[in-house]
Amino acid sequence: MVQFFKPKQKEVSTKHFALTILDLDMKGRGVGKANNVTWFVKGALAGEEVIVRAIDVKKNIGNAELISIKRRSPARIKSICENSDKCGGCSLLHMTLEEELNAKVNGIKKIFKKQFGHVLIPIDAQVALCESGYRRVARLSIQADRKEFHIGFREAYGKKVVEIPTCPVMLESISKLITPLRAMYKHLSNFKLVGHIELVDAKPKPLVLFRCINKLTDADLELIRSFAKEQGVIAYTLTHYEKQKNELEDREVIEVLNPEALEGNEKPYYELLGLKVSFLPNDFIQINQQMNESLVKKALEYLALNDNDEVLDLFCGVGNFSLPIAQKAKHVYGIEGVWDMVKAGTLNAELNGLTNLEFCVHNLDEDFEKTKWANSKVTKALMDPGRSGGQKVVTYLAKRQIETIVYVSCNPLTLVRDLEVLLNKGYEIKKWSVFDMFPRTEHVEMICLLTRKDT
Repeated sequence: MVQFFKPKQKEVSTKHFALTILDLDMKGRGVGKANNVTWFVKGALAGEEVIVRAIDVKKNIGNAELISIKRRSPARIKSICENSDKCGGCSLLHMTLEEELNAKVNGIKKIFKKQFGHVLIPIDAQVALCESGYRRVARLSIQADRKEFHIGFREAYGKKVVEIPTCPVMLESISKLITPLRAMYKHLSNFKLVGHIELVDAKPKPLVLFRCINKLTDADLELIRSFAKEQGVIAYTLTHYEKQKNELEDREVIEVLNPEALEGNEKPYYELLGLKVSFLPNDFIQINQQMNESLVKKALEYLALNDNDEVLDLFCGVGNFSLPIAQKAKHVYGIEGVWDMVKAGTLNAELNGLTNLEFCVHNLDEDFEKTKWANSKVTKALMDPGRSGGQKVVTYLAKRQIETIVYVSCNPLTLVRDLEVLLNKGYEIKKWSVFDMFPRTEHVEMICLLTRKDT
């Protein structure tokens, strides 16, 4: 009988050991070295001497749990959240906002240097506006059985849901809904049909979206309507239906339960630089409105638009960038892979009287070079992809030799991968900025201006 070699998993000692934290990585984790292993420690700060316990080790890289602090950093602060030791929503509540942003910026610089072998040009702007009360969108997890139920966020290390009465990083308008939601939820006849609850601050009223795995009973829907009226919110259900014999795929149906609360508007909306941006609660919008406005202003600055520019806004969503761009350019094509968001964008163009803005649906991970918009006479482009980046898009932009490209990214790792394509095709980074769109978390937003070297 042939015997195959199976490498044994490296054993990790459960013993505690001392570690000096030398630096922070981009995620705000402390970095130290011991026993020829580079250790990453969540919750530790540069300059601290700590006691840790190894969690896992792979080759010479390990993750360790912070047990205690022997010498504290002056950048360490008291957390604004009573659940920060358990909740997995925010990982950087233990450090100053300045320390947090510096860690993110320095981490980005290290990634670029590792990828390209040289340092980035000096940063144009690093923006941090607030550390609490900024989040206008939140998805609450639910854990329920016959004996008990919990509504909140997943714990930092595990799958349990941490019960929270309020959340300090949410806007007060939605944070105050958590406790009454919990009180209402336990009266649903079949609470297991609700998988998640999403909260969104919007106009004319906050939104509450119940994600359901099957249709709720009339009595439960009436209970939610009563809750919505009492709390002054607009309630929606998003119901998932599995495909039937004569259907090609599963489908989701979104319904507003109290349309009178929209106060005559077709959809809820948010305001952006004097524009009205309508959306549904299952559409993507930036979670930090104040920072989003700053980011959009910076994008407009980098694009330096004039009346002759034709612009591509790729991964455009409901028009967050497209609408302001259309106010300054000759023509704008907004491209998005989700049909419902394209419909929302088209409505937003009409709502704001923008006749030079055209939304098109297309999956930008698939071939698109024969489309009308891909062959238009565009002079500038903005792209704001998801965390997976936009490999096919940057290849197309380089091939077309678009003179100005603005790349907005929430993932520096896929950003440098995509920028390598552009830099190898004659582009250079002219400016870059960092926006702390998600304070108290490891996430960060970055924007780069690229132009061709021969322009």
